[in-house]
Amino acid sequence: MDLKSVRCFVEVADNLHFGRAAERLRLAQSVVSRQIAGLEAELSVRLIERHKRAPIRLTPAGALFLDEARAALAQFERAELVVRQAGRGERGRLEIGYVASATWSGLLPSAVFDFRRERPGVTVSLTEMESWRQLEALAEGRIDVGFLRPRPDYPASLAVLPQLREPVLVALRADHPLAALPGAIPAARLAGEAFAVPQADERGSFVGHTMAIGKAGGFAPRIAHHVLDFISVLNLVGVGLAVAAVPSSLQRVRLPDVVYRPLADCEVFAELAAASRRSGNAAVVRSFVRVLKARGETVLPVSLE
Repeated sequence: MDLKSVRCFVEVADNLHFGRAAERLRLAQSVVSRQIAGLEAELSVRLIERHKRAPIRLTPAGALFLDEARAALAQFERAELVVRQAGRGERGRLEIGYVASATWSGLLPSAVFDFRRERPGVTVSLTEMESWRQLEALAEGRIDVGFLRPRPDYPASLAVLPQLREPVLVALRADHPLAALPGAIPAARLAGEAFAVPQADERGSFVGHTMAIGKAGGFAPRIAHHVLDFISVLNLVGVGLAVAAVPSSLQRVRLPDVVYRPLADCEVFAELAAASRRSGNAAVVRSFVRVLKARGETVLPVSLE
């Protein structure tokens, strides 16, 4: 049983006339007749009663088959539509990994919002994970796109789009002596401080930013605390156990005992990028990447609180 013969039967059943059905189907009447005859032979049952001098009509079996045939055609047409939409990136599922700071900056929420406004039929799933875990998940196909901190050793299999560049600030306890300084803090004044860093990894992350501050100030930073995330960093800062280099977007996280100050004599910038596999991606992933490319990279200025 093929769809062409089923369509021919439904059209004839709706019109009760082979000629009119053939016109609507844009087929020769003989083709329509052969399709239905073949369908009846395949099913071993007569579906339409034909009389030379009387209108055609459905047999009881034909009437029952008509309901099922209409439902089958409707389901097929829906399946065809879904597949075509998937091929255009309008349907499907998008798995995104992200570092938490991608949400504080507003980068991730705005990117997903823009994409879902264009592709409401796509289901988007978000999973917070460290940058190195995102690289593993991308390689294994568990996520489609990762919002992560750039590093110098990306696999060649990944395409990376810069998304955000923002100044690095220093987080201090509110009663820290440096917090009382007017304006920006000279990097050299941070010598001797205990630093806390999140997701410590010598190949990237805020270890490198902390070391850059030390280089500008002429000292080797003492990294005393390696913790999981920036919230843990701020907790250590808040209890007076550390200072920290943090992205400027972290200022949106307000803790009563923590303040944020810019650096006076060195420019250190934190970056966020979107990574995806270069090949083997579904159309929905390519659609999301096009949205990211259209948005371009956002550069945040240095600002005082």
